[in-house]
Amino acid sequence: MLLKLRVRDFADAALKVDPGATAAFQARCSLAAQDVAACLLNSNNLLDTASAQRTALPALQADVFLSHGAVDRQQVLQLAVMLERLGVSVFVDSCLWRTVDALQREMDQVLCERRRSAGVHVLHPGKAAPASANVCMALNAMLQRLIDGCELFLHLEGEPTHGQTWVDDGRHAGAPWVFSELTFARHLPRRGRPRLTLDALKAVAGGQRALFGAPEAPHILAWEVLERAIADTTGFPAASYRHDPPVFLDHLYGKLPLSQQEKQLLGWT
Repeated sequence: MLLKLRVRDFADAALKVDPGATAAFQARCSLAAQDVAACLLNSNNLLDTASAQRTALPALQADVFLSHGAVDRQQVLQLAVMLERLGVSVFVDSCLWRTVDALQREMDQVLCERRRSAGVHVLHPGKAAPASANVCMALNAMLQRLIDGCELFLHLEGEPTHGQTWVDDGRHAGAPWVFSELTFARHLPRRGRPRLTLDALKAVAGGQRALFGAPEAPHILAWEVLERAIADTTGFPAASYRHDPPVFLDHLYGKLPLSQQEKQLLGWT
C-alpha cells in the first residue's frame, strides 16, 4: 500500500452509472467470491486458507481497495465501475464479506450431515461458533493481503446504519470489518511504485525496500473533490487510460497535501 485516503460524505453522492455495467461488476464479484469459497472449503471441509491465497488472490489484486460499511453498496459498485473506466483496477471489500454467512451455513450443513453419519461422534453446538469465527479470520487474512498489495486504500465514509454491530476506537465508528481494515492499513509499511534503476538492473533478485509512514491521520477528502477528479479524467482517448500508473490516480494524488516521503514513494522526486 502506498496511500490511505478517507472520503467524507460519500453517502450523499448521486452517481449515474449504467445499471448493466453495475450488474456486470456485481456478477464478477459473485464469481470471485465463489472461487474463494471453493478454495477455502476443500473436500475434507477444512478451511484451506493457503490454497485460497495462492489460487484466488492473484485475480483479485487491484490498484484501489474500496472499504465501506454503512454506505449503500450500489453506490460503491457504481464508483468502482467509474474508476475502472479510468483504467484503474478496483476491489470492493464487501465482495468477500458478503460471503461470510453463506460459507458459515455451508459449514454448518456439512457438520450436521456428519452428526447423522454412523460411527461419528455428535458435535456439541458450542463447537459451531469457533468454526464460524475461523471463516471470518480466513477472509480477514485474505483482505489484509489485498490491502497490502494495493496502491490506494480508499475508505468511503457514510452515515451509521442502525441495527448493526459497530466498533468504536475513539476516532472512527463502523462495521467490524471496516474497523479491522482501517487498523491494519494504519500500521502497514508504505511501498513505492516500482521504478527501473541502475541498482535494480544490477540486482539479480531481491525485494523493494519498504518505508514506514509516520502514524499521522490518513488524508481526508470531501466527496465533491473526488467526484471532480473523476470528471476531470473522464472522456480521454482510450489509450490514455492504459498508462502504468493510471492517469487518474496521479491526478487524484495531485489534490492531496502529500508529504515529501509520499512524493518519493510515488516517484515524483
